[in-house]
Formats: sequence, C-alpha cells, structure tokens
Amino acid sequence: MPTAPMHRTPRRCLSICLLLICAVSTMSHAQTAAQWNSRGADAYEAGNWADAAEAFQKAYELDRRDNTIQHNLVNAVVMYAQDLNASGNQEDAIEWLEYVISVDPENVPPLNQLGAYLLFQGNIASAIFRLEESIEIDPNDIDAHFLLGEAYYKDNDVTSAIDQWEWVYQLDPEYGGLQQRLKNALREEKVEFDFHGDSSRNFHVTYSQEAEGNLVREVLDILESAYRSIGKSLGGIYPPTPIQVSLYTSEGFIASTALGQHVGALYDGTKIRCPVLDKNGKSIPLDVLRERLFHEYVHVVVRHIAGNNVPWWFNEGLAETLSTQVSPIEKQILKEAYANRQLYGFDTITPQDLLSAFSPEDLELAYAQSHVAVIYLQQRYGTRRLTRMLQSLKAGFEGEDALRDALGVSYFTLKSQVRSAIAKD
Repeated sequence: MPTAPMHRTPRRCLSICLLLICAVSTMSHAQTAAQWNSRGADAYEAGNWADAAEAFQKAYELDRRDNTIQHNLVNAVVMYAQDLNASGNQEDAIEWLEYVISVDPENVPPLNQLGAYLLFQGNIASAIFRLEESIEIDPNDIDAHFLLGEAYYKDNDVTSAIDQWEWVYQLDPEYGGLQQRLKNALREEKVEFDFHGDSSRNFHVTYSQEAEGNLVREVLDILESAYRSIGKSLGGIYPPTPIQVSLYTSEGFIASTALGQHVGALYDGTKIRCPVLDKNGKSIPLDVLRERLFHEYVHVVVRHIAGNNVPWWFNEGLAETLSTQVSPIEKQILKEAYANRQLYGFDTITPQDLLSAFSPEDLELAYAQSHVAVIYLQQRYGTRRLTRMLQSLKAGFEGEDALRDALGVSYFTLKSQVRSAIAKD
C-alpha cells in the first residue's frame, strides 16, 4: 500500500448493539439509559433515523461512559444526517455530525461525512480541517484522501489535490469520478504552474504573467461589484469567500478547460475561469469582461443556493438576465426560430449537459431563449420570486415542478409567453 501523502458514507445499516443490563427493582439513571437505548434500537431497525438519533442521544446524556450507547448514537446520526442532507437540510445535518464528533472524536465516518457537507457548502477551510483530522486518525482511508483532494482543488491548491488523487489512483483506479478529476487537474497544472496570485475582499485570483498589472485589479473590482449587486438583487445571498478565479490568455483558457473558442468564460463548480487576453494577445474590453464575469458569478450564487439541481435554461437565463441585455443578435436568432417553429420545449433545454450535447449554433438559440424566458419571469413576478425558485430547487423539486411551486407557471405556459414576447418585439 502506498504511503499516504470524501466522505460518501454507504447507505447501509451500521450494526446496532443492544445495551444489556441486569434488571433491578429500583429505577436508576442506568436503567433509564437502557430504556432509551432500547427505543433507539427499535427505531433504528425500522429505519426511523431521526427517532433513533434522538433516543440514543437521550441515553448517552444519561450514561456517557457506556461505549455501546456511544456506538449506537454515532451510527444513527450518520444515517440521520444523510436523510437531512438529502432533504436539503444541510445545516441540521452538520450540527448533528459535529455533536457526535464531540462524543467520539476518533470516529472517521462522521468526520468524512462532515467534511463532504462542508465542502459542498463552500466552507473549504473547515472541510480541509475535518478531512485532515480524519487522515491523521486513519492514514489509509481512501474516501478521506479523495475528498481532501477535492477540498484542496477548490482551495486552488492543484498540486496538493493531485497528490491526494494520485494516492487514491494507486489503490483504486476505478474510484468514482477520480480519473476525470485527475485528468483535469493535471491539464490545469500544466497551464497554471507559473501563475501569480492576488486577492480582494471576497475573491482570490490567479493569473498568467501576460495578465499582470492594472488588468487584474480591474477584474477584481468588477467581481466585487458583482458580489454586491447580484447578492442584493437575489435577496441578500452571498456565497462563502474567498471565491477562486483564474485569468488566462485565450490559448491558456482553451488548454486548461479543453473547451472551444465559442465559450467565453466558465464556472465549473470550483472556480471562475475567464480569458482576459484575446487570441491576438490584446486585452478583452472591460465591458465584455464585465458581462462575462457577472454571468459566471451568478452561476456561483446559483450553485451556492441550489447545488446541481438547476435546469440549464434557468441557470443560464438567470446569469444572462443579471449580466446583460438581450442583444440584437439574440433577437434575430429568436425571430428566425419563431418563424421556422424551431423554439425549444423547456424540457429539451433542462438537462445540464447542453454545453457538450449541443452544437455552437444550437447553443446560441438555447441561450437566447433562456435569456428571454427569465426576463419574462423577472418582469412578471420580480427577482425575489426567481430566488424562491432556487429555494424550491434546493428543496428537491425538479425543473418544471420548481417553476410551478415558486411561480405557478408550467413549461407549456412559459413557452407560450416566450413566443408572444418574440412576436411583439
């Protein structure tokens, strides 16, 4: 096994041991603890994780020296936290996990699980702390090393991320999601190994030597403006900071992301990536950079609220709406699609893989239609109702169901309204 340089706790029933004590005639705290432990075991066997966790907690508070109760409490909370997380109640899941870690600091599964949830929330420093704790306890825990690599990567420490993922690769080359992550990180490190860094209040930027000077500070000013104005527009929502950003030449952006020239910038769930110099080595105009950076920052906020459960059309339409106006080119594309009956059904532009599934020409129409759709929703219902849709998505509603829940609109109605808007323009 190689020398060690997230936690996906399997959804399985961990063994629950019943506390056995001798019956005595008088009631005592130990007997009461035994009764709560028995209730917890019954609830656990029935799959009622909340009742089990609460019963074992009461048993533990009455008898903190009993290892069996402690074991049962930790196992029940691991399961209960999974349910809480799945229902969008991540804060309570984190609170329960922190509680059982205080009960049993040497238990690795809750540390890994907590690290994973903190990582998803964007609380990178705390996630790293918990995952490093886990590895100190068990240096050979493969899940902890994988998740720690993810945390380092999100902290813009690509080299350390590669170290963790290469260690995992030596043990399990088929570990879920590992090969693509490692491939992306190695490609990125090749481009960014000599990048410099700079920071503002809420952003940390790495950049190529060609982007040095005033351009970097101007980008940071744009990003800080996006942080304030978009956060305010969406009801006071501000993701954890620092938010990572990388600035490239045109060639460096393509080499690092493996995307074509039709992609102007990208937020990949880890950081905002944006070229600031065109293929001729000239600075991209600030008004263009502003649109691109505002657009990508909206994606940061959307992911912070609703994770990955966001329809493509709503994610991109919201980003366009909060970053730019409908352009004459978009209007022309929409008029032609309307005339030729080529507008998309919104179920068609809901999947999140459109960037790779659609041609550049198809994407142009999808972006334009999404833009006009969200502008209609914004003008008809207000920006705060768009935030409400994000909250519905966070709660687990799927695309059209979230739209109905937050705004009372179906995909059919939305397409009809988009057609009407195009016809009137």
